[in-house]
Amino acid sequence: MSIHYSLDYYLRTGYLPILDRFRRDDISIELECFIGIDVCFPLHKVLDMTAQSLDVTWNALKEYVDKALHIITEQYREELDIENYDKFRDVDKEIIREIKSQLTLIPPACYPIYIITVGEGYDEKVVYIGKTSSKNHRFTGGHSAALKLHDPIYDGMMKHIYFGTVTFIDNDKEYMPLEFIQPYEDALNLLDNLEAGLIFNLKPDLNRTHRSRNNAKYDIVVNIENYSSRSNLLHNKQVYIQK
Repeated sequence: MSIHYSLDYYLRTGYLPILDRFRRDDISIELECFIGIDVCFPLHKVLDMTAQSLDVTWNALKEYVDKALHIITEQYREELDIENYDKFRDVDKEIIREIKSQLTLIPPACYPIYIITVGEGYDEKVVYIGKTSSKNHRFTGGHSAALKLHDPIYDGMMKHIYFGTVTFIDNDKEYMPLEFIQPYEDALNLLDNLEAGLIFNLKPDLNRTHRSRNNAKYDIVVNIENYSSRSNLLHNKQVYIQK
């Protein structure tokens, strides 16, 4: 299992994102989206995964970037000098090292989509799709889908849960992680739309909301890539969400 750090990727390449420039209107007209699945647990070990929340990650990321910009302008006395169309600010490696030294913990990427499966190999199938929107762990005290898996029809089947990051593509074919998109309400609406569309199209057995009615508000072409070491579940799967 490998947790992805989208912000750290940009810092290592010498850039700091200017979050106010990441807007829903910048997403390509086809609303192209990638879900990168790179975290997987046996369902009974799901509490080993830190509770995920778009709200928490979005705010932590914004706080980190604001403090980093403050270091650039106040400590190093540099002007930001950002063109109106730029989404990133080129930052000297020395300043990047200082930012990392002062701010220490870089927020990890958000994993706002989770997928519960049963079975093994070619027989593995998706039975539930959800969004990790709560600040508290969704599985503490019992998740409705986990409880339904006690049905005897699932006896003897392996049960796993996968977590995925969400990244959009802008009109310049550049990546836009969901947690970068401003304002928060737009990022949340995109996540709601993604969950609704995936459930309606894939129709997992244990989902009730969105399964029989298309509640999507935006057309999205979703490309799913499975980087987990466990299986190729949904790898290279394309889902066409239509409103």
